[in-house]
Amino acid sequence: MKFTLRTRGETFDLMFPSGISLLEFLQSQEIPVNAACGGKGTCTKCRCKVEKGFLPISVADRKAFNESELASGWRLSCQARPRTSLSAFLPGSENLRLKPRVVEFTDLSTTAPKSARLVCDLGSTGVVVAVIDGTSGKLLVESHLLNKQIPFGADVMTRLESAQRKGTEPLRKALFDTFRICLKSLDEAFKGGLAEKLVDRKLYVSGNSVMTSFLAALSIEELAVAPFQPASTDENRFEWEGYEIVTLPLLGGFVGGDTFAGIAALLDRQAPTPWMLVDIGTNTEIVSFDGEKMFFSSAPAGPAFEGGNITHGMRAEMGAISQATYSRESGWKLTTIGDDVAKGICGSGLMDVLAQAVAGGVITEDGYVPDGQVRLTEDIFLTADDVREFQLAKSATRTAIDLMIDRAGVSPNKIYLAGTFAQHLDLKSVRAIGLLPNDIESEAIGNASLTGVILRAISPESEIEKVKSEIDTKKIAIELALQDDFQDRFVRNLNFPKDAS
Repeated sequence: MKFTLRTRGETFDLMFPSGISLLEFLQSQEIPVNAACGGKGTCTKCRCKVEKGFLPISVADRKAFNESELASGWRLSCQARPRTSLSAFLPGSENLRLKPRVVEFTDLSTTAPKSARLVCDLGSTGVVVAVIDGTSGKLLVESHLLNKQIPFGADVMTRLESAQRKGTEPLRKALFDTFRICLKSLDEAFKGGLAEKLVDRKLYVSGNSVMTSFLAALSIEELAVAPFQPASTDENRFEWEGYEIVTLPLLGGFVGGDTFAGIAALLDRQAPTPWMLVDIGTNTEIVSFDGEKMFFSSAPAGPAFEGGNITHGMRAEMGAISQATYSRESGWKLTTIGDDVAKGICGSGLMDVLAQAVAGGVITEDGYVPDGQVRLTEDIFLTADDVREFQLAKSATRTAIDLMIDRAGVSPNKIYLAGTFAQHLDLKSVRAIGLLPNDIESEAIGNASLTGVILRAISPESEIEKVKSEIDTKKIAIELALQDDFQDRFVRNLNFPKDAS
């Protein structure tokens, strides 16, 4: 069957085989679709609009769209199984075929031969591959690209479910495809001379437990089911296309090499204890260290912080609402990334909107939306379900922080927020919605995962072993789901604080 697909800025003419869903076909063609629920028909992000041809209406379609939208041709691609030739528009596709964003920090032509090393921050959403000075650790150039695993799910649990159904090889291939694109762009930055600049052909990688397990071809059998433990927490080394991949050690559970890197970065800067490290994301990792004991845990927050499962949510891209203020007199004042036309709401904008909406009485403290919607523009709004989705993510993270402080028996002097996402948050809004405690100082420290993996690349093996030994002898895992008071705290933390402002 002939299938014509129109996406944002691209048109594809394809031949569609019978027997599979439209979402599965798009994934097989490496046309990434925002399918946060992994194709279960619940997130509605993979919606498409039939422009020519016919698609039957599924049960999930009737839940996702009203009668007018169904009549206009809107369907969920994960439920659609075309039987005739078809033309469709797909607004939720992510164009991962675009070149990576390359950031140069210095004049690359002056970099001395055989002085550089390769490092990687392997995030669930975004991947950064960088060239650094092999002696000082100074960043020379970075290549940023969306993780090509995104079509398999927005969060690590959805991707694990996909791997259980289809095997891990497609997800591993997606990571290598991401590496290959990034490395090519870095070589182009050096005008084809990257190999001449490298001390060796090693690529040091910092990633969470799931990303590391996929990359190193570790078994996911124990990681995909409670109590969610990786097959190995050791550093992994293996060969790939002439490179030696070196992954950072994992702490355990879903707390992986990116958190190990963050701890190494804080130990290196000799942060005064007690401190807490929080990496907010689809899976929020938390570490509390008092100098003697190191408690760690993770909270499955889900994709809401990155715009997933939010009706008009999107990643931090051009056109995303990133800041917002509200007054009863003048309404909403919005700022978008790149000063572009507003196309949706990213995580930082969502937190601003909710903080302002609660303070302005647009949303009640328990998350009730009196008007049914929080309308920001003519086309962009939050629904009651969106607010609830965020409350669940917020409460999971805040409850984990509270429990970690309680179990550690000491309140941290400072909470260090790791990750590029945290860098763009208005901490006033973050506290106003109750994501972080009001009485503890917070500081965004940037991409601690990248900082830590750089330390791994430039430090002697003995120094890294010392850090690993210190972490191993002091770490104590906290399983949130096994804490008797988790549920009560979680329910209380669903509400927004009374003094939100």
